Amino acid sequence: MSVFSKRSTTEKPLLSALNVKDLKCENPILLELEHALTRLALSKLTKLQKTILLRLYCEGSGEYTFSSLVRKLSAELGISESTLKWSFRGLRDLGLIESGSMDVKGVPVSLTYAGLVVAKNIMEGGSYGGLDDTLALLRRCNSN
Repeated sequence: MSVFSKRSTTEKPLLSALNVKDLKCENPILLELEHALTRLALSKLTKLQKTILLRLYCEGSGEYTFSSLVRKLSAELGISESTLKWSFRGLRDLGLIESGSMDVKGVPVSLTYAGLVVAKNIMEGGSYGGLDDTLALLRRCNSN
């Protein structure tokens, strides 16, 4: 089943922004690419990067700038800002999130189509790389 077979509130703005037409039809090539992307991301991303993707997916993206989200997560998770910045930059370099940079300021952090695919598959797929506690918490938050 394609990530976008079921509609969610997170993907609607993304689909319209990307001008993606109706993805209800099951395209086997798209399915395989989504699964390959997810497997690759899961093998290469750190636990913190996976957690960031899940937070953006569950809580919505586009509300915070790079710096404000780093400060917020640093306080909530007890992780240094430099570690979070490194993780965010890695996600941005991989094309899983969009955000501002040194040259372009004020751009809200948001998931890209690829980031949404990976995050949704992590949420629906179960246990990945020691994220059991994070997944349980986010699933509870998402169901409320």
